Order: sequence, then structure tokens, then C-alpha cells
Amino acid sequence: MEFKLPELGEGVHEGELVKWKVKPGDLVKDDQILCEIMTDKATIEIPSPFHGVCKDIRAKEGETVHVGQVLVTFEGEGKKAGAAASASAPAPAAAPSAAVAPKAPSAPAPAAAMVSSGNLSPESRVLAAPSTRRMAREMGVNLGSVSGSGPHGRVMREDLDQFLRGGTGAVAAAAPQIALRSLPVRATVAGAQTEERVGFKGLRKKISEKMRQSKDNAAHFTYVEEADATALVELRASAKELGAQYGIKVTYLPFVMKAMVAALRKYPILNSHLDESTNEIVLKHYYNIGLSIQTEEGLTAPCVKDVANKSVLQLAKEIQDIVDRARAKKLTSEDFSGSTITLTNAGSIGGLFATPIINFPEVAILGFNKIFRKPVVKTAGGKEEIVIRDWTYFSISLDHRIVDGAVAAEFMKTFIQYIENPSLLILEG
Repeated sequence: MEFKLPELGEGVHEGELVKWKVKPGDLVKDDQILCEIMTDKATIEIPSPFHGVCKDIRAKEGETVHVGQVLVTFEGEGKKAGAAASASAPAPAAAPSAAVAPKAPSAPAPAAAMVSSGNLSPESRVLAAPSTRRMAREMGVNLGSVSGSGPHGRVMREDLDQFLRGGTGAVAAAAPQIALRSLPVRATVAGAQTEERVGFKGLRKKISEKMRQSKDNAAHFTYVEEADATALVELRASAKELGAQYGIKVTYLPFVMKAMVAALRKYPILNSHLDESTNEIVLKHYYNIGLSIQTEEGLTAPCVKDVANKSVLQLAKEIQDIVDRARAKKLTSEDFSGSTITLTNAGSIGGLFATPIINFPEVAILGFNKIFRKPVVKTAGGKEEIVIRDWTYFSISLDHRIVDGAVAAEFMKTFIQYIENPSLLILEG
């Protein structure tokens, strides 16, 4: 019998097969991870919908595989393989890639339909992501009893949370593992010199594709402005002490995000994307900020959602969680969905400023650089004096097709006003 690649998410039709977790001859258990498939910046673990012996691997690591393509053949063992598939077959992943969600396609086939034998139970016919099914099994919930709010009646994790709150109360479920694979290394010798070849695949390859897509499609330009960060440093020091009482590490990022939202409300064109299929600029009146995070495998940009409606401490806690999960390789595809603008922070590393590359199809990415002490000429009481201040630079790269230079300058002027006077953020609500 054959197992074919199931739907990976709405509008996602292919991915790179990063790593096999099984080999021919292995006894594969129901829901055991078969392989890792990378789409965009996340690697999705594909669980087995059968219980049996793996006979043949039909795709190689590093190969691009397509939905419906045969990945592996198997023989049932202990019980009829079809029955095993019916009991546990996963359905398509609910979250799209990090790009703006595409228009919903026709109803995708559940992953169980990709197994070429066996009848599906009523529960396995329910549309739900593998992580949602796993959560339901752990909580003892029959998905057939849960009303789905997603496309085509798909049961979302939020639906399951709501069901549990209405029944046994809120239950926290661990996020499904998303593996970001380290690259294999092969050494060769050329004469007396040693060379090292690193496989160009996985996350590094996806970063390359995204960067090339951005440079090929967006007309980049970068605007740089300086800021007196003295008041921000003082406010953050106070917030850091308060956050420590709750076990929350408060960095500068929550304040920068809140200042971004305040400025974006006045210049919404920076919080948009160009829909070239309809020749429309889509202005977004919600603020989901992608955060560039450096990991051992490379740069990734998960999304902090609904920034406008969260407090500094809430944002600090969420940022801490998302950074920890990124470095522990536990991000999910849902973490990358819905970003409207991106923030990249190189300040902890150093450098005066950089010219970041836009996270396409967004139209802007803001670079936050190091804060340092410097002597500055200030005017007080009609006299000039030299004082020591905390100083920094912000650089914003924009798509010149959508954003004019004058608009970028006005946005940065407003943004810097909030950075230099962070107490004004209280007035923003």
C-alpha cells in the first residue's frame, strides 16, 4: 500500500523533503513521525497514518515533493493497515506559510485520503491539522463532536480550546515540534588545502529563496534616522524590574513594537502589501509584527500577533516564548502566518546600522540597532552644552513601488518621536 504526501496547508502544494525518520524494514507505529517536509521557513513533521512495516522509500532527502506524490509504501502488521489509517490519519495543516494568506482554494482532501486503502472513520473525515488531532487525542476529545470554524468546516486549535473550556475547562497543549535540520558536512582534500562543503538545503535554502524573491520583486530603498534613546533606556530599566517580579524578561523590543504601531496608524501604507493579481494595495488595520531571530540553522521570522492590543509585559512574555521556541526548534507553521511588517534587531551583535531585506510580500522592514553612549550637544536655557546621552540608529527598508521616500521620512519622524518620548505610548491605548 502507498502513502502519499498530504496537504501541507492552504495554497501550499510542495515542500522540500528535509529528513527521513524511518527506513525500509522499520516497523512504523500509528502517528510515528515519518519525515520532515519544509515549506517556507518551517519544517513540518509528517506523522504516519498507518501501523505496519515500511517497504520502500520513494523520495530522497533534498528532493522537492508535491502533494499527492507517493512517499513510502508499507505492509500492515498486527492489524489491518487500512484500519490503522482510519483511526489516526492526519488532515491538512491549518496554517499557511509566512506570506500573506492566499485566497482559500477548493476543499483540500484529508491526508487519510492519500493512503490508498482502507475506509475512513467519521472522526478521520473531519478536517483538522495533525497538531490539532494530536491535541484532541491527548485530551480524549472526539473531533467529530467539535464544530469547526476554519475553511470548509476545518477544526482549528482555537475550536478545540473553546470546546475544552466549555467542557472540562481550559487545557494547555504543547505546540507540535517543528524541526529545523542542521546541515550535513562533507570534507574533501585538494592538494595540501582542505575544503569543506555544506549541503545547501533546508532552512538555509529557504532563506535564499525568500531573499531572492524579495530582491527580484520589491524595489528596495533604505532610510536611516538617529534617535536619543535616553528616556527609553530609563523606562525599560523600570519595566525590567517589574517584569522580573513575574519572571518576564523585558527587552527594548516591546517598546519598539508599540512605537511602530503608533506610527503605522498614521502611515498605514507601510502596513500593507501589493496584490498584483488584482492590482490592489491591501492596507491592513491590524498589526502582526514579524521578528527576525538568529538560530543555529539560520535566520527565521516568526510573527508576534495583535501587537496593538497587548501590553508591554504581555509582548515581552510572548517575545521571550517565541525566541525560546525558535532556538529550541519548536516553532510551528502557525507562528509564521499573518505577518504585516517585520522588525529585525542586530543591536545585541553590534554595528551602526544595516540595510535589511524586506520580508516579501510585506513592504517594510525596520532595523533596530545598538544603543550606545555618546556626547551630544543640547540646548538648555538658551545655552549649548555637551551632555552624555544614550543614542541609537534605526534603518527602514521599503518597497519603493508602494512607499515614497517622503512618506518613509515622515513615518520615521513620527516613530522616533515615540522612541524619544516613550511615555506618549500611554496615550495610544
